[in-house]
Amino acid sequence: MTFLTMISFICKPGSVTPRLTLIQSTLPVRCPTCLLPEATVYQYKSSKVLKVFFVPILTFGSKSIWQCKNCGWTSDKSPDDETIRRSEIDELTHQRSPLPTWGLSRCRKCGKESNFSGRRKFCPYCGDEPKGR
Repeated sequence: MTFLTMISFICKPGSVTPRLTLIQSTLPVRCPTCLLPEATVYQYKSSKVLKVFFVPILTFGSKSIWQCKNCGWTSDKSPDDETIRRSEIDELTHQRSPLPTWGLSRCRKCGKESNFSGRRKFCPYCGDEPKGR
């Protein structure tokens, strides 16, 4: 690598970087992805900034975006109540089924129930063998 190539690689003279600016006039809304009860989606103004030697020279290409502070979800438009409602219904219908109840036994010593169907031969609470073994 030549000396000039190293200098141009280290001291990059110019770059285009994105800049997000929070728009204070809009109220935050709920996120359709993480479905937290509090509002975490805020409106931002996204623009590209041309910097020369770390000094901002030109701002261009601005647009409005919505972004969740919790999960990073982004969109060009605000999530409406119908989208959030559909996401909640999908989340409720696609939840995992409960753990199986086969293999549950009570411990002789502490009386707590635990699943002893696998390789577990002792109670995870007190270390004793379960009843019925």
